[in-house]
Amino acid sequence: MIKIAIIDDEINVRELIKKMLKLISSAYVVVGEAASITGAKTMLLESKPDMVFLDIELEDGSGFNLLEQIPQIDFKLVFITAFNEFALKAFKYNALDYILKPIAPEELKNTLERVESMVYVEKETKALLKNLKENRESKVQKIAIKTAKKMHLLEVESILYCQSDGSYTKIVTEHESILVSKNLKHYQELLPEDIFIRTHQSYLVNKKHIRGLENDNILLKNDEIVAISARRKAEIKAILLNE
Repeated sequence: MIKIAIIDDEINVRELIKKMLKLISSAYVVVGEAASITGAKTMLLESKPDMVFLDIELEDGSGFNLLEQIPQIDFKLVFITAFNEFALKAFKYNALDYILKPIAPEELKNTLERVESMVYVEKETKALLKNLKENRESKVQKIAIKTAKKMHLLEVESILYCQSDGSYTKIVTEHESILVSKNLKHYQELLPEDIFIRTHQSYLVNKKHIRGLENDNILLKNDEIVAISARRKAEIKAILLNE
């Protein structure tokens, strides 16, 4: 049995999630629901859920306000949000999942499967939530990179390039190199396309760290050299000349 709590100021959303959960599996049991921060704090203390669906906007504040008032986050967290695409990218930067309103049954099912396969450690979750909040309030964007041994919170602009290594990606920053179990396509979709360019099938490069071009290669500010594919050479030159 997986105990679930739903925190959303719209009763129709709460009812819809409850109906969907029943249809998906009898293993999901809703042990509590709330529409406000005040009600949620009491409910969470009493019900001790394994997983929480949390709306961003509640009757008396935001979901972030609620999380700041909880002394211990010992549940798996899924945001419910109607945010636009720009704001959603901030969620993707972090290892927290979300459901986009209006909620579709298949999306809810997929989210449940993803979240159940994750292990959230309280310390890491709080760090990710702090980062997510800062991303929403600041122009400085950070991305959460999780490896088997450590979670790294990197400023996006500090990344020099990402290099494909089979189904893995090496992320190189000004200070370190990190190997992660996601392919390069994942980071191409995730990182801002106005900053990062695909120079080669194996490289995604931060334009802000490019010093210049040398023959068929890019010279970075740290003196590293990155390859350019022949078919992208003219396009990349045009991009860099217009910077």
